[in-house]
Amino acid sequence: MTKKFSRRTVWAESIGLLLWLIAGPVHPQATKPAPQEYHQAMALLKERLDIPTLRQAIAFLEKAAEQDPGNEEIWCQLAWRYWMIGDNLPKQTGKEREVRLQWFEKGQAAGEKALAINPKSVPGMYWSTANMAAAGEMRGILSSLMLAGTLFGNMSRVDRRDPYFLYGATRRFGSEVLIRVPTFLTSKFGFKHEYTVEDLEANIERWPNYFDNYNYLARVHGWAGEKDKALLRLEFVLSHDPGIMPEEKAENTLQQEIARKLWKEWTGKEYPAR
Repeated sequence: MTKKFSRRTVWAESIGLLLWLIAGPVHPQATKPAPQEYHQAMALLKERLDIPTLRQAIAFLEKAAEQDPGNEEIWCQLAWRYWMIGDNLPKQTGKEREVRLQWFEKGQAAGEKALAINPKSVPGMYWSTANMAAAGEMRGILSSLMLAGTLFGNMSRVDRRDPYFLYGATRRFGSEVLIRVPTFLTSKFGFKHEYTVEDLEANIERWPNYFDNYNYLARVHGWAGEKDKALLRLEFVLSHDPGIMPEEKAENTLQQEIARKLWKEWTGKEYPAR
């Protein structure tokens, strides 16, 4: 059967051919490969998350950021790992708090650079905000209404864009807000003990092999004076192999170490003694 062409069809195809000749064929834009230092950092972080390893990985990431300052993922990783360093340092003395503050300020700045590259960056928003909150605590202004509004607003944006980000990270963030911020303020934003427990239990149901959610829930129970419930959550972490979630073995190993410290803090004994 012979295909018939109308004048309109011939005209449209002629215009299309002309535009193609002028502009040239369209090829998918090639993605710029990340610097080698980025891959070296990620290989380290996959194995361990202790302070020496974090510092080594950060050194690689900082070099990668110098080579590829427009790479959102590099800045997100830096924001995350700066926060991890600061969060694992002592905070008893004024000098210790100042050192922690410096790490959190660097983390917030890195997150903001990720957001400058991509204003809708979920990890950029989350880690810039987490560092903002941690820095605010070190400055003693975490309970201010203005900062609290910013924190909750930012986390709401993360939830809208990716409610499952990092295995329920915004719910864990909310649990820390509950136990660190005065109740008169958290209640204004709808934070309640029972809601937080419900949220973290939902995280555990969805990701049963991710240890972070158990430790955060244990801290909420501990804050509420529910020692037996807190120890029950820690017991799961301490009695299971971190490799139960292979892709998060390093994180689970870190959380197991944290759980062991919490157990001794709350019982005065080494696990499994009570």
